Amino acid sequence: MKYPVEEGGKVTMWIPLSSVVAKYYKSLAENATVKQYVKDSGIDVEFVHPPSGQEEENFNLLVVSDSLPDILVDCNKYYAGGVDAAVADGVFADLTDLVPEYAPDYNYFLENNDLFRKLATSIDGKIYNIYNYKDVQAPYYHRPQYRGDWLKEWGMREPRTFDECEAYFQKVLEEKSGVAPYLLAANGLEGHFLGAFEIGGQTNGGLFFVKQGKIHHTFNEPRLKDYLELMNKWYEKGYISPDFTTVESKEEEIAKGRAAAAVCNTDGLFTLAAEMGIEVVTGPYPRINEGDPFHFDIFYFPQNGNPNAIAAKSENKELALMFLNYGFTHHGSGVVNFGETGVTWEMGDDGIPKFTDFALNNPDIPMSDAEYILRLHTCWAKYRYGDDISMIRNVANPETWEYRARWGVGDDPTCDNAYALPTLSFTAEEAAEVGRLTNDIYTYAEEMVLKFITGAESLDKFDEFAENIQNLGMPRLLELYQNAYDKFLAK
Repeated sequence: MKYPVEEGGKVTMWIPLSSVVAKYYKSLAENATVKQYVKDSGIDVEFVHPPSGQEEENFNLLVVSDSLPDILVDCNKYYAGGVDAAVADGVFADLTDLVPEYAPDYNYFLENNDLFRKLATSIDGKIYNIYNYKDVQAPYYHRPQYRGDWLKEWGMREPRTFDECEAYFQKVLEEKSGVAPYLLAANGLEGHFLGAFEIGGQTNGGLFFVKQGKIHHTFNEPRLKDYLELMNKWYEKGYISPDFTTVESKEEEIAKGRAAAAVCNTDGLFTLAAEMGIEVVTGPYPRINEGDPFHFDIFYFPQNGNPNAIAAKSENKELALMFLNYGFTHHGSGVVNFGETGVTWEMGDDGIPKFTDFALNNPDIPMSDAEYILRLHTCWAKYRYGDDISMIRNVANPETWEYRARWGVGDDPTCDNAYALPTLSFTAEEAAEVGRLTNDIYTYAEEMVLKFITGAESLDKFDEFAENIQNLGMPRLLELYQNAYDKFLAK
């Protein structure tokens, strides 16, 4: 595809506006990177940003009113039955016949990476979405993190077992009045801890995981009781903040001295801590016994999320695909990952974009915001470069990347991603059933998990909980996922 596109045109795009970006702009159209992208592609874009916190309601209102914009970013999760149902119902377009001609650079990756093709197409091999493509591995950016200065003060190392976590939390209670020792995940299910009990992980597959070819689910595992007993003990001892369900930013709570530990964004916390003048440290996934195997580390599949659909009734399907395709070209991917050409980046002699001093040492924008303002960290689908070279904070201060990477496989040899589950596709009928079962099971289970942790419900009722999970349809849900996984392997 040659750019800028002759005669050009305009497409409309529905996309949420991140809280960081909202501090600077009312619309992504004001972003210099977007202006560069529009200029280079020859295609203008008009953004529709839903009100923060009302994304699902806004999207479904547009569906009902039959007024969807051309491009719809990350909306699969808002449509009952998922993307297959949306296509069958005439809401999303089937792009299979259009992509080779109007998004040839994106199509290149479908044709040359078999795993990406399996992940980015429907169960019968059709193209309903344009996804991010990122075929590089990296240490996961969510890690257990602690106040490094306090650990030094008490002569402790970063915790590697739950017993060491407890010792640290106890010192916080004794020595740091008013500080919450630990901020648990808002739903009570800390993936980094579940893995120690062999019952779940962090992101891949959510609470589903695959073990020797068989699909499992956290809520269906007997050892969930062991995890809940530990979290209940921590809650009763005061280790877990009583406000853990309502914390907006764990990174800020730690950086501002209101909390001592959490599983949160390594890049974000390290940058904030540097700005606040405090010392933080990452730790490995904690185990019951040091050196226990942990099979739930992240695996970055090449289909890197962020599905972009095109409205079935759009009169600009071809133009919309050409707009998205630019983010998969050599120069277009440079723009969307690195920002404004000649201002925030220049192409290196090796063909890899390089940030300029304007990006790396900008006095007007805090480093914690620069990723979203001087470039497009979150936007529509694109070819994604590795975070080590495309995130400003990691290039400006290599210690940020080293901080994130410290507990990679080399530092934690008993850790791997053997149980990672890829994104699976379902037919419209299967997706509707999965949605119903998931809603019934999760509504009940997540409420009970919080009650068990806080002591509002006794763990003596765990067997009753497990029986109710079965009665709500867990066997059928696992059967649907197993069938989808088997079909994925056979694609």
